[in-house]
Amino acid sequence: MAEFPNNDFRHDSIAEHMLRINMCVNGMANHPEVAFRGDLVARMTAHRDEFESLENQHAAEWGDEQAATAYTNLCEDALSAKLSSARYLINSMIEEEELVPVTANELRRDFGVEGSKPRDRDGMIAEGKKMVETNQRLVDDGSPYALPEDFFADLETKTHALGAAINAHALELNERLTVGEAKIAERDRGDRLLSNAFNWLVALYGEDANILLEFGMVPKSQIHTPGQPDPELPVFPNPPATFTLSLRADGTIEVVWTGVTGATHMLLEKRKQGEVDWSLVMNGLPADPAEILPYIDPYISPGIWEYRMIPMNGDEHGMEIVAVIVVPEG
Repeated sequence: MAEFPNNDFRHDSIAEHMLRINMCVNGMANHPEVAFRGDLVARMTAHRDEFESLENQHAAEWGDEQAATAYTNLCEDALSAKLSSARYLINSMIEEEELVPVTANELRRDFGVEGSKPRDRDGMIAEGKKMVETNQRLVDDGSPYALPEDFFADLETKTHALGAAINAHALELNERLTVGEAKIAERDRGDRLLSNAFNWLVALYGEDANILLEFGMVPKSQIHTPGQPDPELPVFPNPPATFTLSLRADGTIEVVWTGVTGATHMLLEKRKQGEVDWSLVMNGLPADPAEILPYIDPYISPGIWEYRMIPMNGDEHGMEIVAVIVVPEG
């Protein structure tokens, strides 16, 4: 039975591409009599090593970007809550002082609270900076309307934290895209190498020779006719048939799952055992895990952790599956 349905290398998943490449390299080593033209063997071997390196790097960058996204969201929530408290504090001070409308309006304008709350991150940062600068000026002037400095020092910290998180996320995104572009170019090169090897084998042995199987290719008589989805895969809204967690030597968690036919993507959440609420790890994992290397969650503290994977069809939730893992101290 062939490992692959056909010889359309361009439609292989990443895992399938790596399997074909490895089988082809091994076939070349086991059959020196084939005598591929030129330096095809060396180029195939070099591609295998380079593509695997890029894929591992891309997976790491992808994990870093998702972690940066989660941290940026955390900073945004923290600043949003602090800004709401600051608005309440400022407006309470104005009301308690029973200021005349002109003075009250001037203070609201100076603090930047005369309008509605900003909806975007840039607006939140701008509002935070304006509040901090205004209160510091009032403190320096000895104004009776100055508010607690510790409160605004914390507001300044949260404002800077969100700005730094946004910049760090942009860098992580750029690094992922850069590696992704290199991986795409290397993948194209690998597809061409596989095509050259296939054509050479067919020229020597014919398109239905069993030797093709040893090189990760399919004899003509064994090419699969497209039909229904693989019946072994569960159909949405069912959960994945397999969902496993493993603790890697570097302290990160590797998440492995099987595909779900009809799902558009997967939702991954986690919580410490005993907690009520789940926290988002990633919303957008591919429904077919062969599209990426195993997902790595790099931010995990010691304890007993529960993870759940939910197949999604757009915004519609499928049935969840839960796995538990123990992360020891040290």
